[in-house]
Amino acid sequence: MDSTYTIWFHHGEIEDITKTITQVNSSDAFNLITRAYMGANHYASTSQERRDNDFTQSLEDVETPLYPSCAKYTKMFAIVALYKHKVMNGWTDNSFDGLLEMLGDMLLEHNVILKSIYSVRKFIKEFDLGYDKIHACVNDCCLFRKEIKNLQSCPKCGSSRWKVDERTKKIRKGVPTKVLRYFPIIPRFERMFKSPKMVEELQWHFKHKSEDGKMRHPVDSVTWDLVNYKWPAFAEDPRYLRLGLAADGFNPFSNMSTTYRCWPVILVTYNLPPWLCRKKENIMLTLLIPGPKQPGRDIDVYLQPLIEDLQELWNNGVNVYDSYTNSYFNLRVILMWTINDFPTYGNLYGCTTKGKVACSLCGDKTNAHWLKFSRKFCYMGHRRFLSLTHPFREKKKKRLSLMERKKREEAL
Repeated sequence: MDSTYTIWFHHGEIEDITKTITQVNSSDAFNLITRAYMGANHYASTSQERRDNDFTQSLEDVETPLYPSCAKYTKMFAIVALYKHKVMNGWTDNSFDGLLEMLGDMLLEHNVILKSIYSVRKFIKEFDLGYDKIHACVNDCCLFRKEIKNLQSCPKCGSSRWKVDERTKKIRKGVPTKVLRYFPIIPRFERMFKSPKMVEELQWHFKHKSEDGKMRHPVDSVTWDLVNYKWPAFAEDPRYLRLGLAADGFNPFSNMSTTYRCWPVILVTYNLPPWLCRKKENIMLTLLIPGPKQPGRDIDVYLQPLIEDLQELWNNGVNVYDSYTNSYFNLRVILMWTINDFPTYGNLYGCTTKGKVACSLCGDKTNAHWLKFSRKFCYMGHRRFLSLTHPFREKKKKRLSLMERKKREEAL
């Protein structure tokens, strides 16, 4: 990719749009809010505003100055920046309460800084930035939800739901062994359609399909056309969302000597233009799977709440208000792709990615050879997929002829 290609004019991007986006406040958290909701002035329907009075009031806080003469910080920007600083540095709730109280006294009169961690969390929750805590079995057997929500031990392996004190060997009730964080996706999709500008961008793909045979966006792919062919009713409404799911593990402590790994699962909305769909404010974190080890084949246990919401959005849809047309419609969503490396691919699909049948496509016909002295498999026979007239097949003959020529020269 050419590093100087910053304005995607070959793909239809207009320079003014890029300037508008880059002039937004540099805070990642602030970008997330303003990009997703675009400010209260974009709400077109007064009846819809009456239904969402609390949320509309919260959106006004995005542009409310921290104090009357403050030109740099808004209420939302200041609260999110402080809360991010608390999390990154591991401050306790009591120390953060003390900081907020001191800042309230230090700032000018009539400042709007919140005075407690409780009010900060309540304020952020108005934007659906909160998450659901779901207790999980220490051996990744199940999630304590629905009919087993109140059980004290795993119904499969019998492990306690709560941590055990290593010194006294007593169960510490109220302290779960594992906690899955789930960020519900349906409310966030509903919020996306409350911004007319966002709704317009979500329909970009409908009018910008490539006509010269070159692929510039997933709308130009064979998979996109296949979905349109199999479900023509889904293809008729450009507002229906097409998603990709990405999952991988990482070390959150930036320390290679620590074996702890946590697994985020994110969704990418491919309806957006190519210069927007991969921007971090448009990438949606849905699950945060706890460690210390990778979930492996048991990742399907942790995907349950996300899969249930995706199934609901595909089978029945959700009634959503479209602020661009000032009307309601039934939103449906399809998961088109997953984005992952090969080991994670094996975990997500429950297939083998190593050993004698490592290829998920070839299966039992995988051309695998066991190296006796190296004690590992090697995989050969790649040219069997080529046509009989493919030029790569001639390379073997040329290589053999060169080896014979060298042998003759050595013999002479």
